[in-house]
Amino acid sequence: MKRKIYAGVFLLLITAPLLNAQFNPDSLRERVNRIVKQYVDTNKASMVVGIIRKEGNTVLNRKYTYGHLRKDTTSPRTDSLTVYHIGSVTKTFTATLLSMLIQQGGSLRLSDLADTHLPLATVRSPFYVSGSDTMRITILDLATHYSALPDDPIQPVNDSTTYQMMYNYLNNHRLLRAPGECFLYSNLGVALLGVAVSHTYGAIIDSLFIQKISRPLGMPDTKISINAEQESRRATPYSVNGDPLGFFKSSWPAFYAAGGLYSTLSDFLKYLEFNMGLTQAYPQSVLDSAHKIRRMNNDTCRQMNSKNRVGLVWQMTLLNPQTDSNFYYTWKDGGVPGTESFICFTEDEQKNLKTGVVMIANQSIPNGKLAVEILRYLNESSSSAVTPVGNSSPEKFALYGGYPNPFNPSTRIRFEVPVAANVSLKIFDINGKLVSTLADGKLSAGEYEAEWNAGNSSSGVYFCRLESGETVISTKLVLIR
Repeated sequence: MKRKIYAGVFLLLITAPLLNAQFNPDSLRERVNRIVKQYVDTNKASMVVGIIRKEGNTVLNRKYTYGHLRKDTTSPRTDSLTVYHIGSVTKTFTATLLSMLIQQGGSLRLSDLADTHLPLATVRSPFYVSGSDTMRITILDLATHYSALPDDPIQPVNDSTTYQMMYNYLNNHRLLRAPGECFLYSNLGVALLGVAVSHTYGAIIDSLFIQKISRPLGMPDTKISINAEQESRRATPYSVNGDPLGFFKSSWPAFYAAGGLYSTLSDFLKYLEFNMGLTQAYPQSVLDSAHKIRRMNNDTCRQMNSKNRVGLVWQMTLLNPQTDSNFYYTWKDGGVPGTESFICFTEDEQKNLKTGVVMIANQSIPNGKLAVEILRYLNESSSSAVTPVGNSSPEKFALYGGYPNPFNPSTRIRFEVPVAANVSLKIFDINGKLVSTLADGKLSAGEYEAEWNAGNSSSGVYFCRLESGETVISTKLVLIR
């Protein structure tokens, strides 16, 4: 039976000063493990997760790795140097190169026609004709998936799509809708953007990634062509049914700019750090240009009231759409057969809080869903480290005993709030000394769960106290080492 202990039962004298709650890094591993558990426990393939949380001047940087290079558990365990294909996250590298060109001024502008920056003797961008009007693709159209180009239409020959094959297709294709009207995700569009960027720089995309991004950011394993030593660290990709897959994708090399990069967790975290504005490798204006909301993601014009947005390749989605209609996170996913990747980050200027997550797995799992769940956890208020649970409408304040209880080293505490109110949830030792503040701020009506990781606290009896106005409720917790 659930036990409730109300005001009057908690008789200890509380003399310690009230402290502002802080994010508990000790409980982060347990939370991440819980989120990814159903996948890493049921599949011997691998997953790596990287996390950055900067609140004020305090920076938390964590790496979590699961599984092995192959499903054979005698193979090496994954680590931060395991090599994975990151697929379409490569598009954000192409967008970064584009943003650098824009910030240089003069050589390229988003409003320019794509043809202005293509080797016209080799390839021209398709166009759309409506009556006497001819509508042509701009650089902005390519970078925001508004080009009206199809996704990946070219049939490979001998398991390969060459640049010349892509050029032949583009030179003979006619758009079926006007560019600039609808978001239509297109690998071909970003591949063509890569051609424009390469032509403007005067270098191939492979070397541009290394010269302009990987090398300045200290990312030695992030490249298109890996060497024999990196090959030995590469995780084998697996299909949904567990069959090993090859490493070659039939749209290469023409679509390298859209999905050709390999990387590691160590490198991916450095790229996340860069995009969160935590390094000084390039001016902030490069990031601001790449991440700026440019257009609506209206899903091929079928969702004209969509809240989703798009920048230069990067997409933006509401982090908590049910409660906040203005707080977006920025993200990009990637996938090639048997490998999934995801990067997401956000900034809360009012809280002076920046958070980000990267994730890669050599199996087909919902990386995006899992990474965003972690991102939400990282964004829980520094004065309220609790998670809403259930959909009921409580009739009164309630506090339930921890689960498990006794516990070691962490326990989850459920409580109920009948109306929106300022609520504090705190842990005290047997002498009345404040040990931890789990919540201290305004909460909406609902059911909540808080997690307390006792860290290095000694065995013994502790008390959890819920307080709101004149309501004070407490329950006993027992830590056993």
